[in-house]
Amino acid sequence: MTIITKGSIRREECDGKVAGISTTPYTGRSVKEANDYVRWYILFTLLIFISFSSIFWIPAIPVIRNYSMEIFLFFCALLHLAWFSAVINSCRYTWRMRRFRSHKIDLKPTTESKEWTIKHFVGICIYKEPLQLLIDTIESVASQNDAGGKISMFIGMEEGTPDREQRFLVVSHPKNLPGDIPGKCSNLNFAARTACAYFCQAMRENTNKVTMARTQILVTTGDCDSVFGQRYFDALEEDFWKTKQEDRSRTVWQSPLFYAMRLEKSPFFVRVTGLMRSFFMMGFLIPWNINTMSIFSLTLELYRDGEFTHPGYQMEDIIALIRWSLAVRKRCIIRAIPVATLSGPTSGDNYYHEWFEWARQIRRWTIGAAEVFHYFAIKSRRLPVHVALIFSAVFIFYYGFMLCISPLYSILGATITPKMMHVFGAESPLFEGNNIFTWINLGLLGLQYFWFLVVFLINALCEAVLPPYSGRTKIGFFRSFFHWIMCVPTIVMYCLVELDAFLEVSIRGKAVCSHSASKKDNLVVPPPTAPQPLHVETLHEI
Repeated sequence: MTIITKGSIRREECDGKVAGISTTPYTGRSVKEANDYVRWYILFTLLIFISFSSIFWIPAIPVIRNYSMEIFLFFCALLHLAWFSAVINSCRYTWRMRRFRSHKIDLKPTTESKEWTIKHFVGICIYKEPLQLLIDTIESVASQNDAGGKISMFIGMEEGTPDREQRFLVVSHPKNLPGDIPGKCSNLNFAARTACAYFCQAMRENTNKVTMARTQILVTTGDCDSVFGQRYFDALEEDFWKTKQEDRSRTVWQSPLFYAMRLEKSPFFVRVTGLMRSFFMMGFLIPWNINTMSIFSLTLELYRDGEFTHPGYQMEDIIALIRWSLAVRKRCIIRAIPVATLSGPTSGDNYYHEWFEWARQIRRWTIGAAEVFHYFAIKSRRLPVHVALIFSAVFIFYYGFMLCISPLYSILGATITPKMMHVFGAESPLFEGNNIFTWINLGLLGLQYFWFLVVFLINALCEAVLPPYSGRTKIGFFRSFFHWIMCVPTIVMYCLVELDAFLEVSIRGKAVCSHSASKKDNLVVPPPTAPQPLHVETLHEI
């Protein structure tokens, strides 16, 4: 496996284009003037608060006030139907991953595949994360089948990364490039442009034209705290050839992520959030084509045509599918790779720091999603109308309703709706008194805890397919039971942080849109002895 480093790229080599990729050093982008305060996510925030406050204002409308309970229960039923859909999807992907363990991969399943060669470019970024996490990620890539023959890897760092020269010589993202904000988006954008051009140049020099013309390059991006699943790249290749040729140019392959690193050391809110995120990825993000997350793969052509990643936004994974859909003028498809990938949750030195890092991560995700909505709103005219409408509907439902307000709406609406009807003198034609309404809501709460139980069971079933990771221990039944009971308090706290983040970004505007990376120090398993330093030389072969 080849690792590209900063010292391996000479500026005199960077002139022209290779495989349609400019080899001229990236110096930033021209930035159009835009209002930093009046942005489309204000509309997103208004939709969220109007929907949430409906438990107060629907009973005040004379025409429908008598049906306030029925309307509330109708929307609760829709939310539970969404949960049911997520359960079906998650069970389906879990079954695929468990069955795939005994599947014999065929890297040449079609006549076409026998005439082509696949190469992989893998990129990850690092800022202040512990070195051992990066080593684990690199080793999980280096251990893949035929890694030395088909995988080239690049690592991106910010120029301001502490102790950069002592840690690695890597592709370093310069400070203050026009249009760039510090964060993974701009870091990966610079590293990918530089590395992909360099790799293509090296391939062209070392490969004859006929072979080069029959080589398909797949790009995979990831995080430095991710452990790639065994056979990830072989599974990717097999599914690439099984995908219809006309769909490959608009397909992104996503591995289900499990935030299971050292969860046995995490407090209940970190573990519950990690389990929920894995469940929601399999239940919503992949099957509904909402967005990719952390680790995903696509063709070099789509990556290039989508202009790599947007350096002016902070969430490169959430925004990615929109950019690539704009590049092909149609809706891109997310296909699941039946190989699990391990990722790191937030971590802290003590309980308070754990909560602080957890809340900071949620705030960053929420502000990033709001900014992506703004980007989609200003670019949606370049997409077919039906594509724009479908994407906006699922995006708003998932990030605005499902994640942000549904738990608070369900809990507060069950108590506030009858009180507001009493204030305005409304009476339900179906529910005489409040007893039946109360019992129905208690039943819905029980149903919600059943969905949470399914979340725990699915994550437990998936433990058998997770990549090997040192230091993982089992979590006892009574602790898991406590975590299950604390699911509702956790998602309520999650919603409150999200609501606060939406308000903050709507009031303060673009100024709050930056990538504040969460700490990962406590994800490292303390070794019995001090680890040997990893030295990466120019184009060093692992």
